Amino acid sequence: MDGVGRPLYPMPLARLLYRSSASWLLLLAWAGQAVHARSGKEPDTFDTTYVKDYSHILTGRLYFSTKYNKLQLGGTKGTKALIYRPNNKVNFGVGASYRALSLNIGVGIPGLNKDEDKRGKTHYFDAQANILAKRWATNLFLQRYKGYYLSSHTQPELGWHQDTELPTRPDLVQYNLGLSTVHIFNNDRFSYRAAFNQDAWQRRSQGSFLAGGYLTYFHLKSDSSLVPVQYADLFDPGLQLRRGGFLDLGPSAGYAYTLVIKEHVFFTGSVVLGGGISLQRAVSSASSGEEELKTSAGAGWHGQFRAGAGYNSARYYFGISFNQENIGYLLEDRNSFYWSVGSIRLNFVKRFDMHIGFMDKGVRWFRRKVKEPVEEALPVLE
Repeated sequence: MDGVGRPLYPMPLARLLYRSSASWLLLLAWAGQAVHARSGKEPDTFDTTYVKDYSHILTGRLYFSTKYNKLQLGGTKGTKALIYRPNNKVNFGVGASYRALSLNIGVGIPGLNKDEDKRGKTHYFDAQANILAKRWATNLFLQRYKGYYLSSHTQPELGWHQDTELPTRPDLVQYNLGLSTVHIFNNDRFSYRAAFNQDAWQRRSQGSFLAGGYLTYFHLKSDSSLVPVQYADLFDPGLQLRRGGFLDLGPSAGYAYTLVIKEHVFFTGSVVLGGGISLQRAVSSASSGEEELKTSAGAGWHGQFRAGAGYNSARYYFGISFNQENIGYLLEDRNSFYWSVGSIRLNFVKRFDMHIGFMDKGVRWFRRKVKEPVEEALPVLE
């Protein structure tokens, strides 16, 4: 409800999208494939002096991973920022890639995730998908997290008394969903898939300029302000949020590079920065102590960072990969507020000289039905 008793939203957009999460991811995956459609008869191959493509054979993997998000609010000069994090799990999983379609299944590792007495309990749903084609790299994410802890402060600093070691907010709920995509200009000699999908091998150092865009929606709600009462005077009223929705979109551009040492050891880094419009509707605490509903529009920024390192060859891959999306705002009363989502994975991969007959038949049938060539760019689901 707002300050005059009206519902803030008839039904929160994030909740609606969360309830239809599978359809949402599938829709964006097919939208990504439509973007990857291309005309002409040029074969979709790499310059094999630089990149070897193994998407036509079976790639199997074992991995350890964790997914996360973060919410940060900055105070006045000299005031420590408030940083909220969920209690993340470390997962072990198995997966496979074939014809650029990847499927990974992970479960929590017993004994590594028993720290609720320190960080509290988090209930979450986290679906992230990547469409890594020759010419395009696309990230999709849908998250719902309930239950956060403050990693920036201690209970004595806040004057709180809880059963956990760190201060916790079990009432805080976030919905994050979004899409970001970039075009890879030097796509004959540079491969994103080599570092992040493990079904290609970058044999020589090479980089590429990138350009694309992003679309994200962020929703939060809590029983009280994100800024504790003791710190209310040190944070702008626009940061003393109880609930709100934030829609952001805009163009982005960047650069990616892979350094290869003796053909097998690699280090990959990618930075993409963007800016655009942010539409916001939020309830925050006013100086009078009353709640204030405000709708505003202004500028926002987006940063995407990817990194990977390891060993790659014709049959084996071992490496670690990191992916993070950051979204922040330039509005006067929220210019020190930003949130992020990301994942870290450690992969052990072997490629098998195997073909799956029914999938090959499906690809051939699809190519006959589609008049123009379409890149084999399907989502990596986790």
